[in-house]
Order: sequence, then structure tokens, then C-alpha cells
Amino acid sequence: MTYFKSPLLALALIMGGQVLAADERSVGVATVEQRPLSPKLMVVGTVHSRSLAQLTTGVAGKLEWVQEAGTRVSAGEVVARLDATPLTLQLAEQQALVNREEIALARLERNLTRLERLAASQSISRTEIDDTRSERDLAKSSLELARVRLDIIRDNLARTQLKAPFGGIVISRSHQAGEDVGPAEPVLTITDPDHLEIRLHAPLKHSRRVNIGDELKVYHSNGEFSARIRTLIPVSDVRSQTFEARLDLPQAMAREINIGELVSMALPIAPATLTTLVPRDALVLRSSGASVFRVTPEQTAERIPVTLGDGEGPWIAVRGELNAGDTLVIRGAETLTDGMKLTVQQAAAQATASAK
Repeated sequence: MTYFKSPLLALALIMGGQVLAADERSVGVATVEQRPLSPKLMVVGTVHSRSLAQLTTGVAGKLEWVQEAGTRVSAGEVVARLDATPLTLQLAEQQALVNREEIALARLERNLTRLERLAASQSISRTEIDDTRSERDLAKSSLELARVRLDIIRDNLARTQLKAPFGGIVISRSHQAGEDVGPAEPVLTITDPDHLEIRLHAPLKHSRRVNIGDELKVYHSNGEFSARIRTLIPVSDVRSQTFEARLDLPQAMAREINIGELVSMALPIAPATLTTLVPRDALVLRSSGASVFRVTPEQTAERIPVTLGDGEGPWIAVRGELNAGDTLVIRGAETLTDGMKLTVQQAAAQATASAK
């Protein structure tokens, strides 16, 4: 058994061991990845409803009632009503004209039948029969025209009940009850807040970098998600020099984002190239620049300066002296210095490996 002859020597050895233990840091780690990534241009898009309509009656008349703005309506529900009295009277008048034409046609049919029987006994001229047949045909045509006019009046009468073409919300009224409106004058505006799309305008020179069906990253105040391009309009005018793309907003996000809200999107502007990616948590941002700490085979920290590129979710592209598979510190890097001894948290390393 060894005895310390001096209490001071024993205390110094104990303190020395505590200092060595204090210099060793426990850290969480992740590995560097390399995969194809396209340079991105951040563009601003606007959320729109896929269905927005200014409703007109198609007939002139006086408004009796218009639905309140802000009211939720279903497809086919009446949202405005015209005074139907004038058209109701026209319908009755035209129905009477149809009846008269039917009576006139029936009379001529009987006359023609009688004349054809007389012609068999040669007691009547052929000219008189031809004249009666022509009058019968004219009466038949007049009846058809009268029935068409009757159908037109019925259609106009149905238009006095203005119905919603789709379910949505009334967002504005252009006229009030008691006002006269023309056939093409908007009465109210309705939009569908449940089926939304994102519309973006980007420089025309990048229009060939995207295709229908591609997915773009969308960023907004509540986080990020992916949206698919439904249509492309790769044409522009001389002044704007932009093209338009329309993306389907996922149904799950329709309740998170409102019509008219602005969102940001990452638009690819060049072919994908093999890129070095590191977790965002690995970055150490200081006044001297960005850097990461790599874990060396000797379990020490090595500071690697990097230049930042485009981000992709929790990963970010960097340029620096890194290789795929390098182990980086992602927790505890802020207080590290070059050469500091490290203890890798095995639970964190295993979780990172299983997540990949």
C-alpha cells in the first residue's frame, strides 16, 4: 500500500485529475452527407382560391334580396333574388300565344284533311290544296317559335334565383336590395376557402428548370412543407419578363394558411450537382465566420471553416475540407476549441445512425 507523505502532494494529484476530467467534453454527433442538390432562388408566392367568381343573373331586373357578405353557402344555394313579377306575366302571355298557335295549327290540319278527301273526287283544285298545306306548315313553324320563346322566358325566370356555382363564402356585394341590375352586372363575389393554390411569378429565364409534377419547398410563418406544381404558364410580356406557376396547396395546410397570404418558395435555377451537406445544428457562427467541429480518430475536436450554401430542411450545403462520412459535433460545439478532448454520446450517435 502506498502512503502519501505530504497532504499537499495528495491534494495536487486529486485536483489534477479533476482538471483533466473538466477539459473533456461530452458531445452529440452526426455525419456529413453528399447528395445531388440544385442551387435555389427564393421567390415569393401568393395563396389564392382555386374558385373565385363574380356572379351575374343574366337577366335585367330589380333585386329583392342579396346574401350578406361573410356568409358560408353551399353549391346550388340561392344567394340573390330578383323580382320575378314581370317575367311571370311574360310567361303567362307567351303560354297564351302557344295555345293560340296550337288551335290555329289544329284548324289547318282539319282543313287540309277535308280538302284531300275532296281532291279524290276531283271536286277541288290542286292549287287550293297546296295553299292550305303551306299555311299548315307555316302554322307549325310559328308554334315551334312560340314554344322556344316560352322556354326562353322560363329560363329567364329561373335566373331570378341566383345560385352559388360552388360551396364557399360570399366575400362582397356589388349591389343591394332595391337596385336595378343589368344582365352582365356582378351582384356579388364568392370564393372557395377550402381548395387553395399558390401562384408564383419568377424570372422567365428559369422557366425550363421546373416541370409539371415537380415539388417545391414552401416556407411560411408556421413552418415548411412541399407543394406540387399543377400548371405552368411559361410566357411573359416584355415588361415583367416572368413566368407563372401554380401549385396545389396540400389539404392539410388549407387550415393553416389564408387566402392572400405570402409564402416563400425555393425555385431550382441550375441542374443538381453533388453537394456536401451538414446538419444545421453543427454550425458554429462567430464573427470570424462559420465553422464546424469534426471529431478526429483520436476523439479530439478539429475546427473546420466552411462557406454556407443553400439549405434543405434540417441540412445545409457547405464548402470546406469535409468528406462524406465525417463525424461532426451537433450538440455542445459552441464551447469547443481545437484539440479539446471529446466524449461522444453513444445514445445520440446510435439515434443518428438509425434515423439515416
